[in-house]
Amino acid sequence: MKIDFEDEFFDYILSRGYDYYTSGKVGKVKNNKGYVTAVVHGNEDYNVKVEMDSGIFINGECSCPYNANGEYCKHIAAVLYCLNDEKVFDSNKSYDLEDIINKINDKKIRKFLYNSLVNDDDLLNKFRVEFSDFFPKLSKKSYENKIYNAIRACGDRKYGFIDYSSSYKYEHVMLEFISEAKKLVDNEDYNTAFTIVTILLDSIPRTEIDDSNGSTGMVADSCIEIIFDILDIIGNDDKLIKDILDYVISDVKNLYLYNYGIDLKSILEYFINEHLYLDEIKNSLETALDNSKDKEYFYCRKDYVNYLIQIYILNDKEENIIKLLEKYSYDENICMMYVDELIKENKLDDAIKILKSNLCEDDYKSKKYAFKLAQIYYDNKMNEEYKNILYDIFYKYSSYDFDIYLKIKELYSNTDWNEEKIKIIEKIKKDKYVDRILNQIYIEEKMYDELFLNICNYDMGYIKEYEKYLLPKYNNELLNIYKNSCLNSASKSSNRKSYRDVAIQINHIINMDNSSDVVMSILSEINEKYFRNRTAMVDEFENVIKNLGQYFE
Repeated sequence: MKIDFEDEFFDYILSRGYDYYTSGKVGKVKNNKGYVTAVVHGNEDYNVKVEMDSGIFINGECSCPYNANGEYCKHIAAVLYCLNDEKVFDSNKSYDLEDIINKINDKKIRKFLYNSLVNDDDLLNKFRVEFSDFFPKLSKKSYENKIYNAIRACGDRKYGFIDYSSSYKYEHVMLEFISEAKKLVDNEDYNTAFTIVTILLDSIPRTEIDDSNGSTGMVADSCIEIIFDILDIIGNDDKLIKDILDYVISDVKNLYLYNYGIDLKSILEYFINEHLYLDEIKNSLETALDNSKDKEYFYCRKDYVNYLIQIYILNDKEENIIKLLEKYSYDENICMMYVDELIKENKLDDAIKILKSNLCEDDYKSKKYAFKLAQIYYDNKMNEEYKNILYDIFYKYSSYDFDIYLKIKELYSNTDWNEEKIKIIEKIKKDKYVDRILNQIYIEEKMYDELFLNICNYDMGYIKEYEKYLLPKYNNELLNIYKNSCLNSASKSSNRKSYRDVAIQINHIINMDNSSDVVMSILSEINEKYFRNRTAMVDEFENVIKNLGQYFE
């Protein structure tokens, strides 16, 4: 009897669970009264418990993090696939594997093991990893061939692309190599483990894959964890420590320190925090920064500069910081750091000069510099300069930021502001697409007549946003606008959703003052034109008619 369980799982979980089962990862299956236990081998060994009732799947539990969130995981699916094929839920097949092995002659076991290893490459590889001290070391080239062949086997035969459904196979294959690297660390073969993880990391940017499920990120994170495990263990093994640093420095010089979902910054930070090879790291960072000059949006530039600052502080060379920031101040993030450093050294005029020199007609590039200038002028009570830069920000660099409008308003007395706000409004009106900022200003200044005139030609959905400021003065005018909007929407409606939208609009009108005649007029016209041929519209309008109550007695 097959267990019916697949409807309880997501498809991608089933796929991965089946892979786990067919790869022989399910072990120590034991039948107990009412439930089955097993161990599934993944990155770690996970304990699975499956509750059964007369061959029916009731519930599953697993010690993995995924199941801790309440979802059935691939490990539970793997056990259920195993149960379907092996029928180990039959209590007569319960056995103690260790007891059986103890009863078998050693010679027979050795012969069986030898034949199994000769005929099963996967088993041979696991055996080789488990007893790596007794095997000759594989070369880096051998591992490269194994890993890249495994990746190619996951992709499309013609183009090599790994689509979403195959990405789980890719993840499974990569986890096998990661598990091998972890086992090598346990066996104190740190150099070979490091070789494997670097090949895996280098393979990621070369792999054409739909990575929607984050497979490559998982591979990268696991590899970096192994590198940290090695660093925590090896202590004074200078050769391997230097190999790890050289690998990271190679990424630094090629401007890849954080790229393709691979984050080697944490490893570089480890070396800096441990005060290891600081001069070499400093030289590599400086070389990389010089090579990045032509890259306008090199997003690691600020990180590289911060690492250099950290090294200067550790080497008691803080006087170099200001020169460093000046050199790379063409980058806006570093320019801000440079300005802050100048201010800290009481070089306010120099800071202002730098910021002003970066202002240009491009509002996107200038906005950050202009805001920084405004903050400096404000902090230093440079009132006239502060006012001027606020106007520049408002008109040039921020597309009429309402918060800046409010800051400008704070600079005026009530009497002076009445005249100034009119000038601002008139200037804004000369531009296009400014209704939103004008509406905000009209609300702030309680200019509700102007607000009404600015929005009265829009549809009901837009006007409702400002309705609370216009009622009750414009109640009747809004009723007429809403009526026309409803009738226009009804004329264009053709499905239940659009009928429902019209009904919602009418229900909104019902709650307004003096709305009964308008609502009756809307319903009468809609009834005459549409109710005969649009039965779904009639259904959607039932609640509208109920809400009217007394008008339909």
